[in-house]
Amino acid sequence: MRVAIGGIYHESNTFFSQPMTMERFAESHLHYGEEIPRNWRGTCSEIEGFLEGADRFGFEAVPILMAWGMPSGALTDETFETLSNDLIGRLQTEAPLDGILLSLHGAMVSDQYPDADGEILRRVRAAVGPLVPVVVTLDFHANLTAEMVRWPDAIVGYKTYPHIDQVERGVEAANILRRILREGLRPHMALARRPLLPHILCQTTERPPMAEIMATAQEWEGLPGLVSVTLAVGFPYADVPQSGFAALAVGDSREAACVVAERLANLVWQRRAEFTRELPSPAAAVREAIATPQGLTVLVDIGDNLGAGTPGDGTVLLAELLRQGARDALVLLCDAEAVAICVAAGVRKQVILKVGGKCDRHHGEPVEITGMVRLLSDGMFRNSGAMRDGVQEDQGRTAVVNTGGVSVVLTERRMPMWNLQQLRELGIEPTKLRIVVVKAAIAYRAAYAPIASKIIEVDTPGLSAADVRSLSYTRLERPMYPIDSL
Repeated sequence: MRVAIGGIYHESNTFFSQPMTMERFAESHLHYGEEIPRNWRGTCSEIEGFLEGADRFGFEAVPILMAWGMPSGALTDETFETLSNDLIGRLQTEAPLDGILLSLHGAMVSDQYPDADGEILRRVRAAVGPLVPVVVTLDFHANLTAEMVRWPDAIVGYKTYPHIDQVERGVEAANILRRILREGLRPHMALARRPLLPHILCQTTERPPMAEIMATAQEWEGLPGLVSVTLAVGFPYADVPQSGFAALAVGDSREAACVVAERLANLVWQRRAEFTRELPSPAAAVREAIATPQGLTVLVDIGDNLGAGTPGDGTVLLAELLRQGARDALVLLCDAEAVAICVAAGVRKQVILKVGGKCDRHHGEPVEITGMVRLLSDGMFRNSGAMRDGVQEDQGRTAVVNTGGVSVVLTERRMPMWNLQQLRELGIEPTKLRIVVVKAAIAYRAAYAPIASKIIEVDTPGLSAADVRSLSYTRLERPMYPIDSL
């Protein structure tokens, strides 16, 4: 049996002014046909799960298109049409197909389509007809919609945050497709949404409340008539009508699926007050980090969370570390202009730079630093470890500037601190640092939690602010908790 594999994967922060273009997809991961297994085989990804499933279940994997873009602003119309037309065209060229496995995010937005994933699925179904089964994987932060559920035969969402189960979800999707093709399974999907934007720091599946809720979901997944259960916490930084929490159940019984989806959605809604947090200010967080006697302290810059599509050049914590005289600290910023100056100056040269704050003023003003260029790098590294293991990354040319107490790592391209190899390729051993700033919320934990003596999550300003009440929504369906009292 011939099964197409591929996807278009992007998490769109509609508050960020930088649009997602074909060029930015190419800078991340844009692969066609046989390039897909060459680049994704052996990685922690849904594509690897699809390929493993094909091996295990005797499918012929037909690679189509895989576009994975670093989170940013919405896709331009040209980019969306180019990718979707390419996906559809390749599916039609490879016809006849026995099935399709697609990796989508679930929070992709284009200028024209607030539910871009739903539109992709509508077009796929229109192209292949009603009889070809389509099974889809989605991110934990999908904004699940009725349109997304309407077109495929089944949807499987991540069960972990940090996201370390992509391979398992890809295999699960392949197994559901196998059951459809060989056992006559006819899945029914039931979607239950609730008006809730869970606090980003309460979403980790390692700790309550989400750990307990996810355990309940997995227990109910084993009930008679159930095939798969997905909890999607939503992506609050997409100002679209459908943002928010959803539960999805897939069953061979419509009634069983509906009961479980509604029960899970009700459970989360009843516990909505547990999805709130208070965080320290930048000044208090830095003061605590400096006072910590030993080990590595991780300062989490929530407001400039690169994994949520922010600029990655926020300077609030850098300015505070310099002001308070921190030692053995490190901050990574995306600043192509500053990198170019360092490259022109050369290694071991003194530079005076204004770094960060170039994209907007939501994340702080540019900060002047004086230091020595310690290292210049091509910025390429391969992830090693639980998060995106084996995936080749390219953060562009990279410069390390030593200011005395704080090392500032400057990159040409935005790159989250999801993997320790990012620093180790630069000759920096993270376990030897006293303080490191990560522009993240939860995903960094896969790499940094095992080596950290202390983690301090900081209430920094920005386009991924922890308190969503600070954001100016115009399209979001209201009322919505915690923006509104419900």
